[in-house]
Amino acid sequence: MRLSQASDFALRILMATGQSGDPQTVDKLAVSLGLAKSHVMKIVAHLAKGGYLETTRGRGGGIRLARSPAAIRIGEVVRLMEPDLGVVACLKPDEATVCAFLPRCALKGAMARASEAFLESLNEQTLGSILAGTQKVTPV
Repeated sequence: MRLSQASDFALRILMATGQSGDPQTVDKLAVSLGLAKSHVMKIVAHLAKGGYLETTRGRGGGIRLARSPAAIRIGEVVRLMEPDLGVVACLKPDEATVCAFLPRCALKGAMARASEAFLESLNEQTLGSILAGTQKVTPV
């Protein structure tokens, strides 16, 4: 199963924000993680809308976790970033799939269960548990 680049970046942004006790900026995150500023802005906005980050403009503002790291489940973040995680086209909600085996295909159910098991496995980890075993990123 392959996650999108957006999921990868979202998890890295949450990890960097969770490691720092100070509010982060888009510029700081982009430089320290080696990501394009435009990507960071887009993903921070998506994570804020999903309730994982708080953003405050102006002096003294910045980007902070909206929840404690222990309350952020990795599978939930991936679910937010991957709304169409279906491993085959017939599981993707926006795909107009024409398949001779639908609607009575046992493969579709097996793939759906595998996808759900993957997310449940990720949900066993929280941002807090990940941060506890991760070396700190050196801010630039």
